[in-house]
Amino acid sequence: MKKKTQTMNNLDIPPLVILALDFGGSGTKGIYSLCGSSEIYSLFMEPEVGDVTVESVKTHEQNLMGATDPENRVWVSVNGKTKVVGYLAQSKFHANTGLVELKYERAVYKTLAAIWVVKEKLNLPAKMRLFLSVLLPPGEFENKVEFERLVRTFGSNYSAVGSQMQVECLMFKCLPEGAGVFLSHQKRVGQALKQRVCAVVMLGFRNASVLISHRGIVSKEGKMSDLGMVRMLEKVVGATSGQTVERLTKAIAEAGSDIDTRPLVRVLRSRSREGRTSELTKILQVIRTARHEYVAALTSWLDQVVPPDVEEILFCGGTADYLKKELNSHYPAIPCIFSGVSIPKNLDKYSLGNRLADVYSAFLYFDERVKHHFADHAEVISHV
Repeated sequence: MKKKTQTMNNLDIPPLVILALDFGGSGTKGIYSLCGSSEIYSLFMEPEVGDVTVESVKTHEQNLMGATDPENRVWVSVNGKTKVVGYLAQSKFHANTGLVELKYERAVYKTLAAIWVVKEKLNLPAKMRLFLSVLLPPGEFENKVEFERLVRTFGSNYSAVGSQMQVECLMFKCLPEGAGVFLSHQKRVGQALKQRVCAVVMLGFRNASVLISHRGIVSKEGKMSDLGMVRMLEKVVGATSGQTVERLTKAIAEAGSDIDTRPLVRVLRSRSREGRTSELTKILQVIRTARHEYVAALTSWLDQVVPPDVEEILFCGGTADYLKKELNSHYPAIPCIFSGVSIPKNLDKYSLGNRLADVYSAFLYFDERVKHHFADHAEVISHV
């Protein structure tokens, strides 16, 4: 993609990017665009972040053969620390997903990495301007001030895969997880929402959270639990031999509620026909049991935090899709909406489906605000 940078008074103005990020436990999802362009793009990065030395990552780069996409080879250096992020961290440096840590702490490095990926994807210079919107769990929403401070401070001068990045964050907006889907729903139904009690239930890989809207106003304090889908996967791993959460996640999700065995066959460890048959039978049994126990725990928690006078429930997150049958059954008298967001096919190149709904909706909301706010300030806009 070729770019043109708008000039004013014969001075180059750095390009301006709009970026929305969702730091899910199963991966970082992003939607971005060059301000002034009608083209919108998506990105996805694995959730791992790991500590390395500059020397070790540069040695790794020198020994590489072939080529890969930017999101598969990201490392950043800032404030005396060097971190590998995403697929590189997962595949070459044995990093972990950090599910027990506060999400925002690792999210800072994921943000710096994502900015560099966007720079590479759009063929932009290392000096750029940014409008940034991020989604954080309700339980970490109080950390938004510190998160913004770190992103602004680190982003102004850091190294990413050898590029000296200088990013000026012109606007920062932090939303609680589920807010993007709620704002999309609010725009869709309009005034009717002002007469309802609506629960927004985000069921992700790591966490489950609930926001409550009373007549169009969302309560400041959301509820959060660690009852993400990883809890179910841990039960399956604990009852099987040689499996890991990472290995099973995609297979179990693709198997669906009726448990299609084909995705599971691909993760079997046994090599003999008899062994594979026995192993598959065991996994199927364990999944059914773990799913039942997980649904029981999750719905019990939801019954405690979703108000009894709720008039509709807006479900979002990949786990909600996986448990759609059970959730509809648990709330037979309440209208249940599963995201209600239509994801453009050209954006879903990673086959994430409704897992993109929250960040995509947050991007559209943020993009509208940006355009409205700067409608009379054309000098800040860079065009493709």
